[in-house]
Amino acid sequence: MSDQTDNLPAASGPGSALTPADSGGTPQAGGVPAPRRSSKVHRRRKRRQILGGLADGDHSFDGVQHKLTVVIEAMGAAVDNLEGLDRRARATAKEASSAANAIAHAELDETFVGMTQEVATAQMEAAKAVRKMLRAAQQAKKDAYAVRRAHAKLYGALHRVRKGRKYRTPKPDFFSR
Repeated sequence: MSDQTDNLPAASGPGSALTPADSGGTPQAGGVPAPRRSSKVHRRRKRRQILGGLADGDHSFDGVQHKLTVVIEAMGAAVDNLEGLDRRARATAKEASSAANAIAHAELDETFVGMTQEVATAQMEAAKAVRKMLRAAQQAKKDAYAVRRAHAKLYGALHRVRKGRKYRTPKPDFFSR
């Protein structure tokens, strides 16, 4: 049986008619029809965790360096994607503009020329917005590199000392008792 006919009630014999109560769903125990399911499509949203695990509470030197590396990699991926999107948006804007010129050259109605010019203008605005996002992602990546270098410069020596010890470092205020 196909998927479409699975939900249909079973065909009765010749000469018999189905009552409206019979077509409400499959009967449950006691002869009561089951409620119909909503025909609304439920889609589960897939949430990507690009920077997953950044709020894990690990504030150790290695943990912070790892988090900054993850941010740098994510910004690098965003820059790569936005560069491709920027190229495609600019190419589409040029194509729309040349299509508007071709329509004008073919002496079509001014309505179509104007509509095509509006599309070309909107595409150019979208391309400018993509370029702005690209610059922001590039700057964020550059800043994340700078933060990682500064963190390593400030806390790297302390991390090496603590890592080289045989015993654990006492908690703050241990010696002030």
